[in-house]
Amino acid sequence: MMNEHRMDTGSESSRTPGAREFVQQLEREVGAHRAVNHPYLRALASGELPDPVGALRDYAHQYYAYSINFQRYLTATISQLDSSEHRRALLANLLEEAHGVSPDEAELMRRHGIELEWVENVPHPVLYRRYLEALNMDEAWLRANPFCDEAVQWSQLFLQCCSSLGAPVAVGAMGIGTELIVRRVYTPILEAIKTYIDVSPRDRVFFDLHQKIDDDHGEVLLGIAEEMAEDPAQRALLRTGALMALNLRAGFYDSLLYRAREMPRVTRSGSSGFVDTTRNRDSLEPRPVEHALETLIHRQVGREGVAEAFSRSRGHPVYEVTLPSRSVSFSVGELAPGQATSNHRHAYESLIYVLEGSGWSIIEGRRVEWRAGDALYVPPWNWHQHVAGGEKALYLTGTNLPLLHQLGQTVLRQEQGPANH
Repeated sequence: MMNEHRMDTGSESSRTPGAREFVQQLEREVGAHRAVNHPYLRALASGELPDPVGALRDYAHQYYAYSINFQRYLTATISQLDSSEHRRALLANLLEEAHGVSPDEAELMRRHGIELEWVENVPHPVLYRRYLEALNMDEAWLRANPFCDEAVQWSQLFLQCCSSLGAPVAVGAMGIGTELIVRRVYTPILEAIKTYIDVSPRDRVFFDLHQKIDDDHGEVLLGIAEEMAEDPAQRALLRTGALMALNLRAGFYDSLLYRAREMPRVTRSGSSGFVDTTRNRDSLEPRPVEHALETLIHRQVGREGVAEAFSRSRGHPVYEVTLPSRSVSFSVGELAPGQATSNHRHAYESLIYVLEGSGWSIIEGRRVEWRAGDALYVPPWNWHQHVAGGEKALYLTGTNLPLLHQLGQTVLRQEQGPANH
């Protein structure tokens, strides 16, 4: 990677006076653009959307339509450049996108909580797919869930900016309008992921890497932009490219904000409901928290069908109970005769009450028989699997997962292949 603030490809005296000033002014204009300060980004970080987790999952999915093509955008930009030195500089960026992070940055990454083994020789698109898969968005899920029109149009139009409108527009779009703002737009997104999504640092490292480490791409492109700005005729084209990229991104955020606001409300409030900040900000004096009447009851659980992604990850039908509890959660599980759940473990504890049927569970290698009317306890981080006997089994599961989320813990879950039951 290049560490210079600007790429030094010519002496200071050879620059047309005002080139750097023009680029710095354009940087300030970009920093004030609505795409960088979009209400969607603020809403994600603050959790003020009806369903913060649903909004983040939608962002993860739709953003993939753009990010999967990033190497194409960079390749197209390189193809527009006349200078061999400019091409070589961007080829280094392209190689990093394709082959992962250099070990030279291992110490810097460790300081930010990023392990080298997570990212070394791993292309950036693979890092993003790792994040999607942690959200249960595998290849089959992606095929079954097409991108929204705005995501597809953003990717296609941005590719045109980089490939067919000339080098200054491409550099303005790719550099000043994109790479320059990466840290700022990823900061609220990463903050929201840490707060609302149950995903490990390794699985979300795509965002940590771009938000904390990956600045050099923008610096190289800014250096190229400065050299182009020595020609006053190219300055307007650089600005055009930057604004095209920003306006396309803003349109994408507009769409996602609308989609997020249309989602059904899921209450995941924090501890502020227990604190009377008008009396004493450090007070723990309890006070009633009012909820809309319709949020106090989930009628006919399961009437709307199984929770598809949840059921797919668990290996059997699961019906979620959607209520605004901040400390406990419930779901109803169903097993056909002889059916088994996946073998799994998680960092939260579970209480299971058997409503119908009979069967057994394997908990850390120990077999526990059960039938209707029995209750089971599954300790945290114990491998376990539930198996129905000769009749359908129906059971209620309660967990302390929401409480752990409220305490700021990253709650892990692991799946294992079928166990011998």
